[in-house]
Amino acid sequence: MKRIVMIFPLSFLLISGLFAQRPDISKYSQMKDQWTGTDEQKIWGLMTIWSEAKYNFPYFDRIPDVDWDSKAREYIPRVINTGNIEDYYDVLMEFAALLKDGHTAVSPPWMYVRPGYDHPPVELKVIEDKFVVVRVGNTDEMKTQRIYPGLEILEMGDSITMREYLRENVLRFYSHGTTQADESIGLIRIFSGPQNSKIALKVKDPDGTVRNVTLTRNSLEKDGSSFQWQWVRWFMFDPVVETRMIRPDIWYVRISNFGSQNVVDKFNKVFDSLDLKTIDGIILDIRYNSGGSSSFAYNIVSSFTDGPLLASKWKSLSYIPAYRSWGQPTGWIESNPSLIEPGTGTRYAGPLVVLTGPGTFSAAEDFLVPLKYSKRALLVGEKTAGSTGNPINVTLPAGGIFRVVSKRDVFPDGKEFVGIGIIPDLEVKVTQQDIIDKSDPVLIKGIDVIKNWGKYKN
Repeated sequence: MKRIVMIFPLSFLLISGLFAQRPDISKYSQMKDQWTGTDEQKIWGLMTIWSEAKYNFPYFDRIPDVDWDSKAREYIPRVINTGNIEDYYDVLMEFAALLKDGHTAVSPPWMYVRPGYDHPPVELKVIEDKFVVVRVGNTDEMKTQRIYPGLEILEMGDSITMREYLRENVLRFYSHGTTQADESIGLIRIFSGPQNSKIALKVKDPDGTVRNVTLTRNSLEKDGSSFQWQWVRWFMFDPVVETRMIRPDIWYVRISNFGSQNVVDKFNKVFDSLDLKTIDGIILDIRYNSGGSSSFAYNIVSSFTDGPLLASKWKSLSYIPAYRSWGQPTGWIESNPSLIEPGTGTRYAGPLVVLTGPGTFSAAEDFLVPLKYSKRALLVGEKTAGSTGNPINVTLPAGGIFRVVSKRDVFPDGKEFVGIGIIPDLEVKVTQQDIIDKSDPVLIKGIDVIKNWGKYKN
């Protein structure tokens, strides 16, 4: 099977919930000429990943089948035998992906810009265990090839199933820790490859007709704009806060990320202008919120409470060499739950629904913890990605980066959600028919919950 290396540019790093910790790219770009390809350099990069994970990664209990020391020894000849920097970073990415965590990965030196790469204007979602088209761009090719929302993609290339292609070409290099995150985040770049190259696909229409199509890796739409997946579009191009009245008495607000104070300021500006006396309920949509900083998320939470709320707590590894000499296990440093005080500005204490999904990631999950734990809001939709934490960033040969999560976050009572996902109070899954009908069952259920708050709240 021919493997196409998946490249994740700047947009991927931004939407991965690492906006607040994003490294300064200037110093890494200056290091690109330092690649020598010597055995010593190759081994040094591998050992950097091994050592940083060994003493910082807090989830080895989640991967009992991975003997980290043995794996490092196994990968030494593999990195030595690589012929160029591209192959070398393939092996490093694969090594880091063994840890299966959404905040732990290797990014190669070209992580911010990969010239000459593109994708067709098609967005997929795994629905009912099918790879279903949910959005397409406005191009002649989409029309002539009859690519439309609701179409199922069966195979790529040489009769490779979509699930196999995803596993071998994406998840082998970037594993996100949960199935739902792999099937959400991983799909973003599944069609990526050399610009204007062709992709052969086998597709299935809703009536059962199976046919072959060929798409071009060119994301430009008729108006000259570049087609972006929902996550990327919400984070980088659409307004960070979008609001509307979906009924005269229900306010809907979509928050795309918690990446800056600007998000909080824009939310407060709109929130302060509301006449809350006329509002029977508020729906917060964070289904594609990729995170940012929990401090900004908590600032918005403070607008929805009249009393203090407990947020997540964490623990981090504490290594004491003397304990190791005595055969004692590595210890932990643990925090108390964070405390969110009521905001000083406008506050709302009425019915509150939050829409969630597998694209709810990182600080967006931190945002949910106090609301769910206190039962302040009802969560409607699908299980979240199940990944948050504070990564350590270290440099690799020629300017690559290894980031490894450094703390283990849990609910205030110790309940785990990283590697699992936060389960909504009311689970609503989108069907293939919903996509065909252009229906949003999650939002519909959220409206129903607000209208019948007493029933659902009790």
